[in-house]
Amino acid sequence: MSDLSSSPRSRLLRMSPWKLGLTISGALLVVFLAWETVFDRWPELGRLAEGGALSRQPEGNLRDFRIAIVHILMTGYLLAALLAVIQGGRRTVSELQDALACTDEECAALADSIRLTPRGLLGAGLVGLLISFAVPYFVPPVPEGLWNPRNWSPEVAWHRVLEPGTGVLAGWLFYAVVSVSRRMSRLAASLSTVDLLELRPLRPFTRQGLTNALIVIGFVSVAGLIAVTEVGFGFLGLFLGVAVVLVSGAALLLPLGGTRARIRQAKSEELAWVDARILERRATLKTGEADARPGTLADLAAFRRLVGDVPEWPLSTSSRVRFALYLLIPVLSWAAAALVERFVNSLIS
Repeated sequence: MSDLSSSPRSRLLRMSPWKLGLTISGALLVVFLAWETVFDRWPELGRLAEGGALSRQPEGNLRDFRIAIVHILMTGYLLAALLAVIQGGRRTVSELQDALACTDEECAALADSIRLTPRGLLGAGLVGLLISFAVPYFVPPVPEGLWNPRNWSPEVAWHRVLEPGTGVLAGWLFYAVVSVSRRMSRLAASLSTVDLLELRPLRPFTRQGLTNALIVIGFVSVAGLIAVTEVGFGFLGLFLGVAVVLVSGAALLLPLGGTRARIRQAKSEELAWVDARILERRATLKTGEADARPGTLADLAAFRRLVGDVPEWPLSTSSRVRFALYLLIPVLSWAAAALVERFVNSLIS
């Protein structure tokens, strides 16, 4: 991905990320269902379901069937999310053209600089791969010969084949979020001006942060479906909830770091200016000069309070509310998944 200007990659960057993700997940799901048919797995899964084990069994083929589907969903989602992060970064640069005071050519060059380096992809992919091999050992029960194909059922084979790939993609996704966010933060240093009384030109940075947070939350929501019916999910759910808040909060704030620094700098300069004017007016009042107007001093004091009240983080109330609503997505998705399994179990038990 070091040269995103080549024709195939340019076409890829213009694709709809979520159509791509749905297409990939849909194709994998069709292949998986055909796989189950070829291995004649439906009669056995039906017998297990008749025993009311759909949502209660901690191990077995029904659980493996569900986890295989979640892996399929994660594969499509991660590919779509990775593309969405890069597209979002480039779109943010385009939206910042006026604030950056750059020409079309300069902004195009800046947008083209939103890319993932081969070294970063390699490192993040290796970390994700190692984690994907380690995770199954921390999800009881841990079967013997975990990576021995002879011990795999047809459903487990999909886990073992897709897990390394989803691990690499997850590593790439988090690397993309961090890399694009840092690039956005550095771009803030190129802002031509920062008007403390008009922060609307900085909204693209906020939108990028909200997009990052939504993408991370979406990934956790899908991945959490693996454990939604596991024994002890109460503790696991609490752990995932804390992780969602921390990771999504970091994803939201990372692109805004440079913008916050520019706002702080602008506030410092503006406060220094108004303080100097206040001192001048006070000295004028003390000397009793004819042009000394007390109202001017009051105006300066009011302006100083106005500048001091400008938030350093460019997050409006609506942005905070939107982020809070995003945090409800995992809870709603996991609750819906649990209810669906219980409903289906009640129908077939």
